[in-house]
Amino acid sequence: MNRGATEVRLALHFNILRAVQIAGFVLLGLLISARPALGQVCAVPGKDGPGGTLGGVINTYYPGTASVSAGATSIPVGASTGSATPIASGDLLMVIQMQDAAINSSNTDSYGDGVGGAPGNGSTSLNNSGRFEYVVATGAAGGTVPVRGAGGGGLLNSYTNANATASQGQRRFQVVRIPQYSSATLGSTLTAAPWNGTTGGILAFDVTGDLNLGSASVSVSGLGFRGGGTRQLAGGAGGTNADYVNLSTNAFHGGKGEGIAGTPRYVYDAALNTVTDTGVEGYPNGSTARGAPGNAGGGGTDGQPSVNDRNSGGGGGGNGGAGGLGGNTWNSNLAIGGDGGAAFAGAADLAVLGGGGGGGSRNNSSGTASSGGAGGGIVMIRSGTFSGSGTISADGSNGNSALNDGGGGGGAGGSVIVVANSGGLGGLNINARGGRGADAWPAQAPNGTPGDRHGPGGGGGGGFIAISGAAGTTRPAALTG
Repeated sequence: MNRGATEVRLALHFNILRAVQIAGFVLLGLLISARPALGQVCAVPGKDGPGGTLGGVINTYYPGTASVSAGATSIPVGASTGSATPIASGDLLMVIQMQDAAINSSNTDSYGDGVGGAPGNGSTSLNNSGRFEYVVATGAAGGTVPVRGAGGGGLLNSYTNANATASQGQRRFQVVRIPQYSSATLGSTLTAAPWNGTTGGILAFDVTGDLNLGSASVSVSGLGFRGGGTRQLAGGAGGTNADYVNLSTNAFHGGKGEGIAGTPRYVYDAALNTVTDTGVEGYPNGSTARGAPGNAGGGGTDGQPSVNDRNSGGGGGGNGGAGGLGGNTWNSNLAIGGDGGAAFAGAADLAVLGGGGGGGSRNNSSGTASSGGAGGGIVMIRSGTFSGSGTISADGSNGNSALNDGGGGGGAGGSVIVVANSGGLGGLNINARGGRGADAWPAQAPNGTPGDRHGPGGGGGGGFIAISGAAGTTRPAALTG
């Protein structure tokens, strides 16, 4: 398997410690200024009372159903998922744009960012991907949620909801209810609902007093953007081994992962261990082959599409760092595995789910073999103080392996933002590691080069971690990314 390289976004906007994994090491960046997105939007602090030991899914998620402009004081929403607690007046809410990036969809190495030359990944514009803000509900949620933004006005940003078109993937935002506890203790079952294409993937809460870390291990790993779903395909006409993009209706190549630029036709649902057909091609010009849209991993391009039997690996998803390249094809040894999802190059006042890994090409294995791993989720916690020790993980999932087909790419690490209003963060450990690209044909010993080797999956890129304390930014005892 391969590991994705990792880069750092250096434009930071509040007291912040950023950490992402680079080939097993940790790179830190520290700058001091102001961060509007985490500003003091006051709802009713401690409104939900003592939280006790937090467990399960505590956030309620509402999909945006129509686009809204900056200054709006109401947001159209659909039916909620997650917690059964509905929005009421005085509740703190987060509005966040989950998908919005635009890509170049040409069948060349300009795929993604529009710049010629390998890799074919990234986006031509992030638009508002990852943009978020806190607002206060001024009434209950029905078909709309009335809100008050910072300074007593409406929304600071615009948010877009749109289905996929011939030129851009779907654009989605959601509204998340943020519990406001007077005190709380972390429990190891605390988590988020998985991202389902419209809602989920986020664990966020506020604590007025002390948050006891409770020796807990809290995880949103694998709850972010989904991996590309790979199907057992026998090949056909209409493709070449130079493809960066092709239609999922054609019977060859691995599937692209999900990310900030949209949702592909087929995604791997880890909870159900099934490949789900979304019913929509999802990305412009198609959902398969090596081009990596936005921070999602590309699917493995097959070396012989007419029979789909020269299987390459899927690319890893990206976030803080880029995903790794999927491995070469069987027998012909062509370097046409899925490109890794691009590092998310937005400013530090943005947060995205880890990109899903691309699926490897396969013709022999059945079920969900060769599918890509899901990215890590998002965690946002603000508390008066922190005590005790504990761990928060937002790792990407590993790609799926196959006995004699290409391996799936790993999902990228997610995003974790933790703020202490007073003092440090206690003994908090944070992980946002990329998932492992799947080995190909792991049950067979090596037999020469290329021999009967199939392409392994590319590793997922490291995630994004930002922490801040009023007493000065501190580093936890074991901070990894």
